[in-house]
Amino acid sequence: MERWEGKVAVVTGCTSGIGWAICAELCRSGMIVCGLARRKDKVEQLRASLFGAKGQLNAVECDITNEQSVKQAYAWIENALGGIDLLVNNAGVVSKFMLLDDNNTKDLKTMLDSNILALCVCTREAVKSMKRREVDGHVININSIFGHKINTCVPGTKPINGMYPACKYALTAITECLRQEILFLEMSTKITNISPGLVENDILTTAGSDNNELVKYMPRLKPESVAKAVVFAITADQDVLIQDIILKPMGEFL
Repeated sequence: MERWEGKVAVVTGCTSGIGWAICAELCRSGMIVCGLARRKDKVEQLRASLFGAKGQLNAVECDITNEQSVKQAYAWIENALGGIDLLVNNAGVVSKFMLLDDNNTKDLKTMLDSNILALCVCTREAVKSMKRREVDGHVININSIFGHKINTCVPGTKPINGMYPACKYALTAITECLRQEILFLEMSTKITNISPGLVENDILTTAGSDNNELVKYMPRLKPESVAKAVVFAITADQDVLIQDIILKPMGEFL
């Protein structure tokens, strides 16, 4: 992590679980981390727990589903810290409604806005910062095992909202399309897709699926394991791209 010391990282969805662990790992490794969140107080709690860490954590108020809010947050980062070197797109939401449920349109739009459109805006603005400064940046997309396969439900149980795996499959495609666009722009920025299986404190455990009862008996990754995968990806040699990482806990059958 030596070459990343003092560099600026932006992490979305940082107030719990995977995002929290990623912020902590990067901060302890000497990076200047900006945690984007609607509520700064939650990020402040994490900052207090990292007192004495090698790097620093900044709480930046931002609603990533609001383009103007993202631009304002990024402008503060540019002015105060110089720009963005690493972006970790971790934020995501899931709904308890199925695709065929009544009155679910608002929830479906929220999932698209948070899981897809917000990620595209955050990435576009971050890559703009990297290109302007001609830095060897990196974008990490925290995807899911559901971005590669859809598990079979136990007969008679309510499945997960189909929009969630749809968003994750879209993210798999978006990551590759972004990689090709970055090549077209002749930039040295890397982009990596990290797809964990079930994780402790994962949003899927509160998704309203009947399978939640089954999930509690299944092995789960620790958020810190996903954070270590981020470090693995960004510390590869300059001429090596870690394009895709799939992480599963031993014994998981998803």
